Amino acid sequence: MHVIATAGHIDHGKSTLVKALTGIDPDRLPEEKERGLTIDLGFAWFDLPGGETVGVVDVPGHERFIKNMVAGVGSINAVLFVVAADDGWMPQSTEHLQILSLLDIKSGLIILTKVDMVDKETVELQKQEIRSRTRGTFLEHSPIICFSAPDGKGRDEIVAEVGAMLERLPLAKNLDSPRLFIDRSFVAKGSGTVVTGTLIEGAIQTGQELELCPAGKRVRVRSLQNHKRVIERAVPVCRVAANISGAGREDAVRGSALVLPGRFRPTSVIAAKINTLPGLPTSLKNGAEVKFYLGTAGTIGRVKFFDCDRLDGDSEGIAVIRLDDEICCRIGDRFIIRQTSPPATIGGGMVLDWDYAGVKLSKTRQVEILKRRGRLDIESIVETDLVRFGSLDVKRLRLNSCFTEEELNKYLAGAENVVKSGTEIIDRSYLEKYADSVKELLNDFHRQQPWAAGIAPGDLSRKLRLPMEQLSKIIDHMISLGEIEQANGLLKIKGYSPHLKSDQKELARRLMEVLSANPLSSPLKKEFIAENPAYEIVINFLRDQGEIIELNGGVLFTRDDFTAVAARISSFLSHEGKATASQLKDHLGTTRKYMIPILEKLDMLEITRREGDYRVPGANL
Repeated sequence: MHVIATAGHIDHGKSTLVKALTGIDPDRLPEEKERGLTIDLGFAWFDLPGGETVGVVDVPGHERFIKNMVAGVGSINAVLFVVAADDGWMPQSTEHLQILSLLDIKSGLIILTKVDMVDKETVELQKQEIRSRTRGTFLEHSPIICFSAPDGKGRDEIVAEVGAMLERLPLAKNLDSPRLFIDRSFVAKGSGTVVTGTLIEGAIQTGQELELCPAGKRVRVRSLQNHKRVIERAVPVCRVAANISGAGREDAVRGSALVLPGRFRPTSVIAAKINTLPGLPTSLKNGAEVKFYLGTAGTIGRVKFFDCDRLDGDSEGIAVIRLDDEICCRIGDRFIIRQTSPPATIGGGMVLDWDYAGVKLSKTRQVEILKRRGRLDIESIVETDLVRFGSLDVKRLRLNSCFTEEELNKYLAGAENVVKSGTEIIDRSYLEKYADSVKELLNDFHRQQPWAAGIAPGDLSRKLRLPMEQLSKIIDHMISLGEIEQANGLLKIKGYSPHLKSDQKELARRLMEVLSANPLSSPLKKEFIAENPAYEIVINFLRDQGEIIELNGGVLFTRDDFTAVAARISSFLSHEGKATASQLKDHLGTTRKYMIPILEKLDMLEITRREGDYRVPGANL
């Protein structure tokens, strides 16, 4: 299926041509009929000899309605470029051709209308002028077909050439995510909200749930029409009228798009490549306010260049454009920019990044990244996103993408430069860079504090000056490779065993001797540390290794001594049934300072259980 558009200067016979081809008057508004002037977009269609139906978007030629013209040609891939034989090439002829070129339209026919109003010599002169004006453009080698409205002369030739042109066009990319730019919405009596537009990618079918972008409202397709024929499924490229439920006309204004839920996110900040037209009367300056047109959307934007202070005519620059209103765009979308006053087309460009707010990279680096994205291949898009984000959720990569799900999955499955971790992908070189730093820091930590079980991730984050969110992905990757391990929330090199230094080992030996000599009256932890501060590390190490037991109040036991004390208490309770803390204290021959922490620990282990002033056997006795 195909949709083509008209283009050309005002009153050069575009609507008359469309009516001759289709039998349909594209001027639908009363004001258009009254003034004989196309103000808004008109729509019609005709059948080729082979039976294929071709949609036609008739666009206004008047300078004041250029925004409507852009809305009409922004979703098509071929054009009927109209020049009147009695007027010849005119200012809007030039501007329309420039806009078509900026939108990367590559195919078209040139229709020389009103040939019945001039002589043959004038026709030939006009053809020569057209050839001169189109030299170096996509229309340079296009056929020039003469057309006369009164007798329809040239109509059959136009139809034949349209068929031949469309056969040469490459097939539209079959993106699995539909997008229908809305150019008109209205309420049909008894049906509700109806939207129309050119379906440029993906398929839409009756009953499907879609979303209005940027409004964010979910809608359901109640019915579809193509050229007033009811259809169940629409495929690109074709004109579609969709009757939707779930939203009103105010939610589906021109410039909105019908899209698949979760596959597009609206934006008001884009990064773009901008190309200016030759012969600009003034430069496009940094911070300039422009009129911005993409698809059927039009809004005000402000341009901020990365690589220059201004663009003169016939130049290219990389910029961020901040828009007054949100739009629905993909990477690779083409747009037009115009002066706000006096109105004139400045240039156009291509969307390189659909959401470019808050980027913290040098201008030089940003230019490098954005220029690379201009290749529009998956590898460049993924790798430059990873430079910006460090890691990337696959769901975000699919947002506003110019690739199919299958293409993305195939790339990610075979890419050697990225690592997939769950739903995240991470740049391998980024991982390796920080993985080496993590290992170096952990090895230094182990050398300096060999007794420690490991380092807390938060401490590692601060040492690396890396956000915890990013560090977590690096840690997960290193754990999956078996390079590091995590236990009790601490990180260490895989297989590392904490140990004491030789002088600490001597302190540990003396500590164990003192504790075992008088288990129920040994010094408290603070008393050991008061004697020698080095005891703190030794005690903590032995406690973490399970060699000693530290109770509330700093009461310390060797593991064997605490086991023996617990056994004595268990035996006493098994025989007596219950006992007070005082009775158990007397039984053990200790003091309350030691007895209470012992019982609190045994309660926690469920070896004992407190009932009022008594202890009774617990579940684990």
